[in-house]
Amino acid sequence: MVQRGWSDEEIAQGLLARQPEALEKLIGRYSREVYYFIRLILGGVGTAQDAEECTNDLFIAAWQEIESYAPGRGTFRTWLIMRARYIALDRRRQLQRRQASVASWQEATSGWGTHESLRRPGEFGQGEARDVGMEALLEQSEQREELQRALEMLPTFDRHLVYLRYFKFATTEEIAAKTGLTKHAVETRLWRARKSLKEALEEHARERIQATRMV
Repeated sequence: MVQRGWSDEEIAQGLLARQPEALEKLIGRYSREVYYFIRLILGGVGTAQDAEECTNDLFIAAWQEIESYAPGRGTFRTWLIMRARYIALDRRRQLQRRQASVASWQEATSGWGTHESLRRPGEFGQGEARDVGMEALLEQSEQREELQRALEMLPTFDRHLVYLRYFKFATTEEIAAKTGLTKHAVETRLWRARKSLKEALEEHARERIQATRMV
């Protein structure tokens, strides 16, 4: 059981000294408070599970980043709450990107009967650019294994771009900064990756239909 009597500063010093008891004390004292604080920031975007994961991330961050706490700049509680706010806002942005990605996928699939969804970057009018949400495809497609095989057929770097954009929900600007490519180059390579994935899935579908007819 967590001992009583530890001050916040003693907890901070214990974390700095890598004392597990200090982390136990921290969790016992602040878990409920930061959980409800994080739920408030997530609002209607996140679930209780998201809040729990953010709370766990906070305590991991407190353990790993305690060196960034400077007593002269504020109290330990203030430092902890600011870290919780940062983690919750970051999760909120990720969830919002995921929702937008799902919406983009639903919109994009409605045009897959034509070539509209495969136009090159820059060929759309203002506000018309479509972006396929790969995670939504994984969740909705009945041929998940086929999609995974199609992803494995992509060049390693392009597969990395797809992972950053559609699974980590990074923006094209963030990917450009991370990889050193221009934004246009990122968009072009993602377009080619989407095209390759669509063609591979269509080929798998044809093979499946042929196999069904032979039965």
